[in-house]
Amino acid sequence: MSETSLSYELSRSPEGAQPDPELQHLLEASWTERHDAGVGFRYRLHIERERVAEGKFGFLILLNRKRLTERRQPYAFLLDAPFDAARFNFTRIDPVEIQLELGGHFPTSILINNSPVTVYHSLVVPDRQGQHSQMLTPAGIRVPFELLLRLPDRRYRIGYNSPGAQASVNHLHLHLLRIDTDLYVQQTELIPVRGYIPLLHRLPDHLPAQGYCFVVRDPIRDLEPVCTGLGTLITALMERKMAHNLFWTWTHLRDGREIRAFVFPRAKQCVNKVACSFNAAFLELSGFVSVGEVSDYEQLTEDIIVQALRDAQGDVYGTLGDLFGTDGSN
Repeated sequence: MSETSLSYELSRSPEGAQPDPELQHLLEASWTERHDAGVGFRYRLHIERERVAEGKFGFLILLNRKRLTERRQPYAFLLDAPFDAARFNFTRIDPVEIQLELGGHFPTSILINNSPVTVYHSLVVPDRQGQHSQMLTPAGIRVPFELLLRLPDRRYRIGYNSPGAQASVNHLHLHLLRIDTDLYVQQTELIPVRGYIPLLHRLPDHLPAQGYCFVVRDPIRDLEPVCTGLGTLITALMERKMAHNLFWTWTHLRDGREIRAFVFPRAKQCVNKVACSFNAAFLELSGFVSVGEVSDYEQLTEDIIVQALRDAQGDVYGTLGDLFGTDGSN
């Protein structure tokens, strides 16, 4: 197997962001080659069991015990912690873990996730050599849209965990995964939020998670203002020292019509010192639950999951009520 990473050029303009089977082939072939050869991975992905929890939200629950026992142990760091070159970071990985280098206006490395949750689970690292801490940069906000617009398969999703919201490495990275099942966030109702951030919506109160959403229906028209709005919201959360999780997804898996970018703020931060069987991070908040214990797989119910997510987030809408109104409007 070649240890030389492949390259792909990202067009700079929204007009050039068309689905490209070649990019998807490069991603999938480079991941599969390494996974099947056992190169760089801590284990071979094996989803032992999966089920959909009974209830209104259709939580997908998967059992993957090796991710709990074999993954790299996360380390704790604060929301505003600077990059620390002495700790593990993605400039120190084995070159064989680099799947693809994306060139263009937003240079980005695609790395294998050596402890995958799903097939083709990869890490998206904008400006890897720039050694950014795990706080979203403008490139970190933009690149997920650029990737989803170019991957023909609408099952791909991208997620992000900030420090204090289950991030495990303080070096800017996002997660690219293929999820074959619809999640509750894809087609749920969205409530417009009037205020100083254009195009902002929020989730209805009855949902498991509290959060906000931006929608890209027409990339040429919407991409720039949505990225600007996302940046403004992230800045407001940082000013209040609020950790956050993000999730980018198409609304339809077959013929994606629009991309939704969700922001799940947290009224309280967590300290993620050890890997746990069930965490409340971007996947769980969006409806996808991967566990590492058989007992969790068998016993988790929708009510238990919802309560865990609400406990993890706290009262987000109440905390941000002065910005957006306690009812989500301003």
